[in-house]
Amino acid sequence: MASLLYGVKTLNVPTVTLPVAASKTFYHQGHAFVTVDANGHVCPATAGDATLFGYAIVPSGMGSGTSAATWVSSATSAVDKIQVVKANSNAQFLVPTTAAVAITQIGNACDIAGASLVDGGTSTTDVLVIDDVGTNWGGTTSSALVKINPVKGQADT
Repeated sequence: MASLLYGVKTLNVPTVTLPVAASKTFYHQGHAFVTVDANGHVCPATAGDATLFGYAIVPSGMGSGTSAATWVSSATSAVDKIQVVKANSNAQFLVPTTAAVAITQIGNACDIAGASLVDGGTSTTDVLVIDDVGTNWGGTTSSALVKINPVKGQADT
């Protein structure tokens, strides 16, 4: 099931529909930031990516995968298509973080921490900017409202 908590929080943001690279895994309860490869196919963003193309609207279900926690694209590139909010949209995204996020971090840059998390505490590639702290479900705030850093948007291929 697609996440009811995480994802695009800006209303009426335009999207583009793009083909997905082969066998790519998107987490329902994680971030869905993406890059585009040399063939114009969407790939999930990972730690160390210096630019981001946008944020994918992850489809419900499992796709070609076998876990309800993820959606996996076809083993053949460009068979599946996915909607993407482009980096230049100025949209906000609620994403899970690796550690607590404090109000004092608003305005700080942060990075992708892996396949499903954002590192709110450390920044080397500065691809995201923290707009606000996220949710607090009876404990530490472990999510953040972020935007894609406007100077870190990946150009169309």
